[in-house]
Amino acid sequence: MFRTFRRNRSTVGRDEQIVLYPSFGSRTEDGKGWTLLIQGSVFDPRISWIHRSPVMSLIKRAMRFDRSAEDFFRQRMRQFLMPGLRGRAVTIAIGDREFQVAESDYMGLFRGTVELDDESVSKLIEPIEFGGRSIGCQVVLARTDQRKFSGRLQLIEPTGVSIISDVDDTIKHSNVSNRRDLFRNTFTRRFVPVTGMPELYRDCAIAGAAFHFVSGSPWQLYEPLHEFCQAEGYPFGSFHLKRFRFREAARKLRRSPQKAYKQLAIEPILRAFPKRHFVLIGDSGEQDADIYGHFLRELPDQIVGVFIRAIRGESRNTERIQAAFEGTDPTKWTLYTEPAEIQTKVAQLVARVSS
Repeated sequence: MFRTFRRNRSTVGRDEQIVLYPSFGSRTEDGKGWTLLIQGSVFDPRISWIHRSPVMSLIKRAMRFDRSAEDFFRQRMRQFLMPGLRGRAVTIAIGDREFQVAESDYMGLFRGTVELDDESVSKLIEPIEFGGRSIGCQVVLARTDQRKFSGRLQLIEPTGVSIISDVDDTIKHSNVSNRRDLFRNTFTRRFVPVTGMPELYRDCAIAGAAFHFVSGSPWQLYEPLHEFCQAEGYPFGSFHLKRFRFREAARKLRRSPQKAYKQLAIEPILRAFPKRHFVLIGDSGEQDADIYGHFLRELPDQIVGVFIRAIRGESRNTERIQAAFEGTDPTKWTLYTEPAEIQTKVAQLVARVSS
């Protein structure tokens, strides 16, 4: 059950900011309302020392990049240096209703759900480009604070088809297997789409697919990733990125494996839509094959297709790929090199399952 808060407002200071991340809504069990997932972060944007930081100088020297990359570096590194703010209560408005969602955690992240009846939601629905429906929400601030922090949630029905997609080396070039090149592609270069993927995803959206972008990229990269997706014409979708802090990463001395994180991110999406079919699209750079193979074994009726982009020259006979998909229906998973190889197959699968 949801609670309505008429007087409570977000405890966010005037020098603090909130970002609401794209999310989704699913039908309640009785079918008479919607459960809406609200997620975002609260942070302090004041970083006057970014240009003088010795840490930034060390990173620049280690990565050996020149001044031509300075603007990209400052823009994308900035969010990593903004401290997340703990203990801020977040209240959001949907239409004329107000809901206290959650308090931000030690990293400034918050996540919560609210329920709204179908009649109220139906009055607020807006269409999504390339297909689908959405509802907007806005952070409720102090009465004297005129700023606006808004978000959008896709409304996804219990049946149909959804695509869970990786980001790095699936929809944009990152070269995850080369850490120096990965860093440069992430922080010092313009994001470049994988040729053919925007068109493929638009075709799928028009055919009725909803999208969830689940990535090992950290939440601090949400804004440039979101801008990239919009600029390249990718369909609207919910974002599910990774928690990251420099302090914790430094203690580990290396990037943490993606498998546990991605499985934990994907499971709630699948649980929210038990009667819906899913297509999983990723690449062979890290552990997508293992993760998707796991879900294909566990939920063979719900997962109707898996597509893995081979970026290291793998084939279906490669030992690692065979191990990842052991015990699964071989007709349900495809290894590809270029999106053109699967464009017709994926679009036809989505159209068939959506009908």
